[in-house]
Amino acid sequence: MRTILRFLFSALGLLAASYVLPGLHHGSFVDLLAVAVVLGVLNATLGPLLKFIAFIPVVFSFGCFSLVINGLVFWLAGSLSHRLGLDFKVDGFWTGFFGALITSLVASLVEVVLIGREPRDGPRARNLKIIN
Repeated sequence: MRTILRFLFSALGLLAASYVLPGLHHGSFVDLLAVAVVLGVLNATLGPLLKFIAFIPVVFSFGCFSLVINGLVFWLAGSLSHRLGLDFKVDGFWTGFFGALITSLVASLVEVVLIGREPRDGPRARNLKIIN
């Protein structure tokens, strides 16, 4: 259920980003949900591969190069979803860069506000369970 909600929150983030950025064009909310799925699949498959390939620039930039990779994946998701017949288009790299930032910020904020943080497993989480 949480995964479905994350796709919904990503679609809301895409909607917010398309209202803020002039180079981001969208159609219906159903198209945005489909784009959120495409973006999720690309982030799960291509994103880690690109971060592995670009390991040295990511390390030397203290992780900031990951933002460039996220922008590229967002731009690719826009191009791919437009070719799949979805009414969503990203005009260029900088639109993809800022679109990825806005989408992730809005989706994360909506997730924390509406359903809270996901419980973590680990030593600290176990200690908190013992105390409480």
